[in-house]
Amino acid sequence: MKDDDFHFDPDDEDFWKDAFADSGLEDIDWSQEESYPPRRASRAQQEQSSRQSSRSSREQPSRQGSRSTREQPSRQGSRSTREQPSRQSSRSSREQASRQGSRSPQEQARRQPPRSSQEGSQASRSRAPSSGGSRRPAGQGGQSSRPRASGQPSRAAGYDQRGQRRPQGDRSGRSYEDQARSRSYNSRRRRQRRNVPLIVLAVVLAVGMVVAGWQLISILLNYQRDRSAYNDLAANAISALAETEDETVTDTTEAQETEESDSSYVPIIVDWEYLESINTDIVGWLYCPDTVINYPVVQASDNEYYLKRGFNGESNTSGTLFADVSSVMGINMCNFIVYGHNMKDGSMLGTIEGYVDQSYYEEHPVMYYLTPTETYRIDLIAAHIVESTLDNYPGYFDSTTDYQTYLNKITSASLFATNATVSTDYQLITLSTCDYSSSYNDPRFLLHGLLVPIE
Repeated sequence: MKDDDFHFDPDDEDFWKDAFADSGLEDIDWSQEESYPPRRASRAQQEQSSRQSSRSSREQPSRQGSRSTREQPSRQGSRSTREQPSRQSSRSSREQASRQGSRSPQEQARRQPPRSSQEGSQASRSRAPSSGGSRRPAGQGGQSSRPRASGQPSRAAGYDQRGQRRPQGDRSGRSYEDQARSRSYNSRRRRQRRNVPLIVLAVVLAVGMVVAGWQLISILLNYQRDRSAYNDLAANAISALAETEDETVTDTTEAQETEESDSSYVPIIVDWEYLESINTDIVGWLYCPDTVINYPVVQASDNEYYLKRGFNGESNTSGTLFADVSSVMGINMCNFIVYGHNMKDGSMLGTIEGYVDQSYYEEHPVMYYLTPTETYRIDLIAAHIVESTLDNYPGYFDSTTDYQTYLNKITSASLFATNATVSTDYQLITLSTCDYSSSYNDPRFLLHGLLVPIE
């Protein structure tokens, strides 16, 4: 056969067997079409395959890029993916598809590694740790590196629905003015929450001050009302005193000299009929010159009735001076006890605490106690602070010796030194009021005197 008559047919199976007979490849399975050298495709088939590869490469990145963008979480989104231009990814995908489609099937088969090597490299890549930590696969919250199709607006974190980049640090798409207003509102709310305890405390203090002020005003008004009531009563009960002073004594100095020289001097005259017309419990009148003590004395069936009642029987915070229920006037062996409140304004028996000083005693050494039948001068002999117990309030003395012993006891413990003669010949009178300066349990201030009759 001449050389010109030789025609090479690449599909001739006998030719390939003879050509590779001496190469040691007899054990190749020639029954499988994949073991033969690939047939060369015609030009029309190559163009069709190129167009299909280009179209599939364009559609696949678009679908994968859109899906990865939808499934990408906003907090774990990569900055490089958000900033990757869509045109470059689309252009690179088209160029890559074009190059792959332009290669012949033989070149593609030679460039494709064996299946075992591909699986090994994929397994090694899956086992190898990444520099930024564990990577999650795409579609499950991980970052996708697939390009986004051109013309599709970005919906990754940092972009709004129109594909425009949002301001840095704000993922809600709000303007800086809205953010400033929100921060200002939140700041005001925090300040208001912090100020709530202070506001509550201020309200409580204000309410407390109002209540305390109202109570103080009420107390002062009650004091003024009580003083006015007793002043009116004294003015009506001793109205004859002014006439007597005008007729007998016209000079104050002369009156004092008369009081010191004449033991029968009586400074006031009481209208007992007027007092009995108001209250039949009246038993006497207590008077101390140059002091506020100028009050009626009553005696009831108990020692509680007149604590908060005035002389007219109406409610009165100052109460009324009242004698002990067991006290009897005119018996020397009986201690005549008179109780009265120690008011803050000094009314009632509030001034007897002044006898803690010797000078005060020198100015007021005597008082007067008048009854419907008798008039007495009270020679003050002792003053002291005691606890409110029965031992400090003896009602009766069994004998003169017991009486003298008690007189010696109170005079020796007195806060002032008396100038009067201490004798058992006269009945003892005791004025009792509350004390607010002692540390005793329920302390009382007691002022003792002897009832000397005035004839």
